[in-house]
Amino acid sequence: MNLFKQSYKKLALTSIALLSLSGAVQATTVKVEVTNLFESGGLALTPVWTGFHDGTFDTFDLGSSASASLQALAEGGDMSGVRADFAAASSGVDGAVFAPEGFPGAPVFEPGETGYAMFDIDAMTSGYFSFLSMLIPTNDAFIGNAAPDQYSLFDMMGNFVGLDILVLGTQVWDSGTELNTGFGSPFLVGGGAEPRQDENGVVAQHTGLQVIAGGLSIIGGQTPAGYSIDEAAADFTAAGFEVARIRISQVEVSAPATGAFIALMGALVLVRRKMS
Repeated sequence: MNLFKQSYKKLALTSIALLSLSGAVQATTVKVEVTNLFESGGLALTPVWTGFHDGTFDTFDLGSSASASLQALAEGGDMSGVRADFAAASSGVDGAVFAPEGFPGAPVFEPGETGYAMFDIDAMTSGYFSFLSMLIPTNDAFIGNAAPDQYSLFDMMGNFVGLDILVLGTQVWDSGTELNTGFGSPFLVGGGAEPRQDENGVVAQHTGLQVIAGGLSIIGGQTPAGYSIDEAAADFTAAGFEVARIRISQVEVSAPATGAFIALMGALVLVRRKMS
């Protein structure tokens, strides 16, 4: 076998290897669409933190104390701590999805509203999905996935499969950091009349909107958006209650990986021509 043939064989083998891995290394643009499924008079969702990682970034554990970052999100919708934790622990991609029609000054998802955002991800470093959002008005109710590897966007071959996540009322969590008094609850008119109170508990399934004795009622309470909280529309403890839907779909495959493959094929052609 002469030198040209040896070179061609090596390059061909390399191209086959790269082709087999192309689904895993190429960047994929995805659309994350969030919909608040509460009916009119129900609860709102704060802007949704979204993280794409390698399956190891853990946001919380049921039965354990909430981190300071989770506490800030669950009590006030503040995702800055979670984003800082993510940046320190992951090489993935994160951001937020906002509701463009949110009431003045706050792009929250009111009942029935939908919003979306685009992200560039890949199967190697950002093939798993995590999310967090606070339910308002509550003291510290939130939604999110406890298991970091619960939602995978790619199959074992690196092919994008997408996600359609339906969040039910049984998946509403209580961070265990603030007593459910109604006071201190964002999005509730009069919620600031009394100071919030520490609970010093653990993350657990939320038991509903009933506040402790002497608290400010959330049911029937007024919101800054101009509507009151209706018991039937807001009671996420009802059987089969649907809180939110998160859909992740592929928009396009970015050009770099395709360009690299075309360049490789061009090199193969040149080598072959030299052999002829």
